[in-house]
Amino acid sequence: MPGAGARAADAGGVTLRHIDWPRSFGYRVGDTVPVRIALDIEPGWLPDRDGLPEPGQGDRQFELRRLDVTDARERCARCSDYTLEWQLMKSVRSPQTLRLAPVTLRFRKGSEVRSVAVPAFAIDAAPLLLWQSKKDWIDSVHPGYRASPFTVSAPLRRAGLWALAAVALLAAALWAGGRLGAQAARPFARAWRDVRALRRRTSGDAPALALRALHHACNGTAGCTVFSETLPAFLQQAPEFADLADDLRAAFAASRAHFFGLPPTGRFTTLAEIDTLLRALRDRERLHAWRAAAVAPRPAAPAR
Repeated sequence: MPGAGARAADAGGVTLRHIDWPRSFGYRVGDTVPVRIALDIEPGWLPDRDGLPEPGQGDRQFELRRLDVTDARERCARCSDYTLEWQLMKSVRSPQTLRLAPVTLRFRKGSEVRSVAVPAFAIDAAPLLLWQSKKDWIDSVHPGYRASPFTVSAPLRRAGLWALAAVALLAAALWAGGRLGAQAARPFARAWRDVRALRRRTSGDAPALALRALHHACNGTAGCTVFSETLPAFLQQAPEFADLADDLRAAFAASRAHFFGLPPTGRFTTLAEIDTLLRALRDRERLHAWRAAAVAPRPAAPAR
């Protein structure tokens, strides 16, 4: 028990007067266990470190961290207190009693050696957190913690709606850019994309290439080669472009002048002008396709 006295043990020059034991309960890994021993030592006797365990040696539950010596004149004229400070080095998984092994203190005087035995001592140790089982490891790390149940249907529904909205916006952007479905294959939509790609070119042939793309789009829409002379017939075949007849005639004239090396006509000599015309043609092409799809007869349902 802490503070309990020990029967005086005389080793001939060194006498054990008293042992102050520490508390015997409430220890965890890392805690120190100080054992104070009162000794009556005759002059000339000096402590010998030999026989005491060195820190870090072996696989021990306890390690001796320090040995302090102080005068204890209040006990007797020659008394000194020897404090052995042990440290608990290993944790336990459940509360249990650990045994502090007996220790022998040695004293030398010349060639003479005297020994004082310190008896074993038991302490109660507990884990830092009670380890119940691997199945309940969360509670062992955070005692009393319980996860709060919650429904995930509402967050999943919101996430699904946002995903659908993102897909719809992406589809609308692709449709507006002429990159979705049948619209991607429409002649003027394809020509407009090709002309936009020409903006990155620094050579002076970009307007000529843009006019060539315009011709290819007209030919693809008409199903045959369209010349300046056959432009009225083309507009009769595709009346959705009729309001752009003057621009188309001017573009064809600019293309003819460029092809034959004639002086510029004044219009559609820059990439920006041709891009604007192709964008307008693409919009009318798309609107016509929408209207045609809206009035197209639906296939009859198969008879049951």
